[in-house]
Amino acid sequence: MSQADFAYTTSRSILSAALALRRRQFVTGGAAVTLVAAVTASRAASVSVPEAPDPILAAIEDHRRDFEKLRRLLAEQDAAERELRRASKGRRAALEAQLADLCEAEGLLGRIEMKASLRLAKTVPASLTGAAAALRYVRERYAVGRYPMYEEDGYRLLLFSTERAICAAAGLAAPHSGW
Repeated sequence: MSQADFAYTTSRSILSAALALRRRQFVTGGAAVTLVAAVTASRAASVSVPEAPDPILAAIEDHRRDFEKLRRLLAEQDAAERELRRASKGRRAALEAQLADLCEAEGLLGRIEMKASLRLAKTVPASLTGAAAALRYVRERYAVGRYPMYEEDGYRLLLFSTERAICAAAGLAAPHSGW
């Protein structure tokens, strides 16, 4: 093992030239707090705060609105089905027609919600706050009723757009393809 006592442990672009870590401190973890503070301070200075609202926030609100409409419609369907099961023969035809209308509306609202979900996944956040909001929103949607917003490749698209935002904020080269 090398007996070096003093070495830069990472790129000088992250740490200033004046900040060098003793190898032993780094290996034993004593320099971890110093490293985190240095990286955080250097990156915080390079992150610009956008003047315009982050487009991901509008995409989240669009999806939230469309999802809520769909959720209310599904609740109406459930109520209509329960009522239909308890209904007398004389009311069944009217309730069946009402349920058929609700089911037809579900197709349209479902497609609207899916499009809003895809727009959300494709939207590249303009800030780290926006990236965090997007990930939080998807996590919260799943926590409520185990609703997975993204199946198949939608989740990969969301991760890719979020990765691009983080790279931009960190001053890193953004990936060109998410696949």
